[in-house]
Amino acid sequence: MRAYRLPAAVLVSALAHALVISRAWIPLPTPPAPRVPLQAQLLERPAPAHVAKPDPARRPAPPKVARRPPPPPAAFAAPQVADATPLALPAGPITDESATEPTGESAPVEEAAAAPAPYPSHASPVAGPADAGPPNDLPASGQLTYTLYLGTDGYSIGRSTYSWTVERDTYKLISDSETTGIVELFRPQRLTYISQGRLTAGGLRPERFAMTRTRRGETVEARAHLDWGAGRLTYGRPAHPHTVALPAASQDIVSFILQLALNPPAQGRIHLPITNGVRFETYELEVLAEERIETPLGLLVALPLKQVRRDGAESIEVWLAVEHGYLPVKVRFLDREGNPSGEQVVDAIRVGQP
Repeated sequence: MRAYRLPAAVLVSALAHALVISRAWIPLPTPPAPRVPLQAQLLERPAPAHVAKPDPARRPAPPKVARRPPPPPAAFAAPQVADATPLALPAGPITDESATEPTGESAPVEEAAAAPAPYPSHASPVAGPADAGPPNDLPASGQLTYTLYLGTDGYSIGRSTYSWTVERDTYKLISDSETTGIVELFRPQRLTYISQGRLTAGGLRPERFAMTRTRRGETVEARAHLDWGAGRLTYGRPAHPHTVALPAASQDIVSFILQLALNPPAQGRIHLPITNGVRFETYELEVLAEERIETPLGLLVALPLKQVRRDGAESIEVWLAVEHGYLPVKVRFLDREGNPSGEQVVDAIRVGQP
């Protein structure tokens, strides 16, 4: 047994030294701390502090949060409606279908043209002599700007300008329209009309007219030449012109609206031969009683004219502002079914000296 005591003692001594060096002591249970007697004292409860209630009259108003305008209805998505967009004053859409032969309402080629005869107007219930002159003077220059809307719901799709200049006895009219916003992004379209001619005692006498339309990357052009000396009208696409007799008081699609301003018609029906470069037809217009309409320029007294609708044909309605020299301040376009397809409403009128 003594032979094993020495190695055991050496092993125990080495283990003890290792624990000391590594500080890995085995914790020993500590004696419990002495108990301290519990003491309690009853104290009087303090009175609750007074908290002032907020005065409802002085309560600050909640901050106002600007409401975002509601998004346009899905039916106004540009890709579906751009083709139905009417552009320019006051022609409405020019489609490929409009490039047809002249209607039966055009005068035959052999018919001689007469001098423009004024229709009954506010200034003269009965048409006066041709040298009586228009009742309104045309300023030397002017420009009207419009916002184009889809249908009648106030969804803006484009801008349009209608301007003119007068030099001595000649005039030049330009109507320029283009899409804006999301319609411009998906289906851009631009339509330009130019009318040139003479300013006579009876009003405007157009001599040259040009139309240019750019849509889907393609440009279409049409021309009209009103030869008053020969009494002939040549119009149409450059490759396919048509020639017909030139009736008295004929106008183009941009000159006729200013002719109405120079000679405001009286109530009833009037007939105007009009060309848009692609077609030549007679407009039958119903002149109604004056009414008040809302515009960005305020409440205006206007003379409404509505084109008598024909089955399967587009038509227009025009409002002439009485306080602004009977200039057109609103135009509504109707489709072949007679439903409103678009409007253009004036938002600025600038005129120069007469």
